[in-house]
Amino acid sequence: MLINIGKTDRLIRTALAFIIIFGSIYIGGVLAILGIVVLLTAMIGWCPIYAVFRLCSTKEHEEIPPNTSGEHLPRRGPRRWLK
Repeated sequence: MLINIGKTDRLIRTALAFIIIFGSIYIGGVLAILGIVVLLTAMIGWCPIYAVFRLCSTKEHEEIPPNTSGEHLPRRGPRRWLK
């Protein structure tokens, strides 16, 4: 699985998750589920919404292959002749 969430994004998501989880104590328990989902995406470093829209907040900006089933096709680039 490719990582599509950078360090800054992870920190923001973690802080937001704790705010949502602790805020759900006063508002209601349904928001706790949203907070847990946000916390899990921050922990594993992969966001399904980012994957759908092919977004990436890492510094390296790795390419997300069109087929995300785990099979990676070889890259097609300029051909180099071996001498």
